[in-house]
Amino acid sequence: MKITVADNSGVCFGVRRAFSLLEEAVENAKKNGAKVFMLGPLIHNPRVIKQYEEKGVSVIDIGSIQENSCVVIRSHGITKEERAKLDRFMGITLVDTTCPYVQRIHQLVEKRSGEGFAVLIMGDREHSEVKGITSMISGDFFVIHPTEFDSKNGELCDFIKAHDKVFAVAQTTSRPANYEYLLKKARKIAAELPGHRFLAAETICTATLKRQDSAGELAKKVGSMVVIGGKISSNTSKLFQVVSEKNKNSFWVESPGDFSASDIEKLKNSETVGITAGASTPDEQIEEIKSFLGSVNG
Repeated sequence: MKITVADNSGVCFGVRRAFSLLEEAVENAKKNGAKVFMLGPLIHNPRVIKQYEEKGVSVIDIGSIQENSCVVIRSHGITKEERAKLDRFMGITLVDTTCPYVQRIHQLVEKRSGEGFAVLIMGDREHSEVKGITSMISGDFFVIHPTEFDSKNGELCDFIKAHDKVFAVAQTTSRPANYEYLLKKARKIAAELPGHRFLAAETICTATLKRQDSAGELAKKVGSMVVIGGKISSNTSKLFQVVSEKNKNSFWVESPGDFSASDIEKLKNSETVGITAGASTPDEQIEEIKSFLGSVNG
C-alpha cells in the first residue's frame, strides 16, 4: 500500500493562529492564577477540545462566564449580542481567535447592510459562523443552504424581488461550485428587475479552496481516500463531499477507531491510499492515521 497525503491538508492559518492564542492564554493564566474558558468550542475537533479540557480549559456558554477570568472567543466568531454581553463583565481578559476571513465577512455585511443592501448568505444557518454573520446585518437577510436550492427557490426569488439592492456572501468553508451556482441563479433573477443592484463578494477561504482542489485531484489517482476531521466540522464535511464524488472508496474518520472491519478490508485491497484532513485537524492526528494505515498494510 502506497500512502500519499494531499497537499494543503490539515490545520489552516486561522486555526493555527487560534491554537497559538489559546496556548498563550493558558500560559498567562498559569502565571496569574486565572481560569480560562472557551466560549463555545475553539474549533470543531472534539479530540483537540478534550486535550485542552484536560489542561483545565472549560467550554462554556455565555451564561456561565465568571468575572475576573480569561474568555477565549472561538475561531468561528460570536454574535454581536454575545460581544455586547461580554463587554458588561468586570475584569475579563478577552482573547479573540476569530478567523480573519470570518472577521472580513462581518465587516462586509455590516457595511453593505448599512448602505441599504439586503444580504443573501449561502451557508448553514445553525452554524456558529453564520449566526455571527447574520448578527452584524442591520436590515433584511436570507440564508440558504446548497441542499435547499430547489426547495427554497421560490423564497429566493421573492427575497431578491423584494429588495432594490442585494449583497451576497458565502460561509468561508463553502464549496465554490455551489456558490457559483447560487450567484448565477440570483443574477438571472436580478437581471429581470429594472434598476436592481446585485453585488457579491468572494468570501470562501483560500485555504478551503486549495484543500478541496488538492484532495479532489488526489482522490482521482488512488484506490481509496481517507478524510480526517471532526464529524461536526463544516469544512471537513465539504472536503468529504468533494473526495467522495471522485472516489467511491472514501472514508471519513476522527481517529483509527472509527474504521470498521469492512473498511479495513477495503483499505487492504487498495494499492494506493490518499489522505487529506480538515482545517481543524492537527499534524499529529494525520500522522496517527498514516501510521495506522501502515500497520494495516503490514
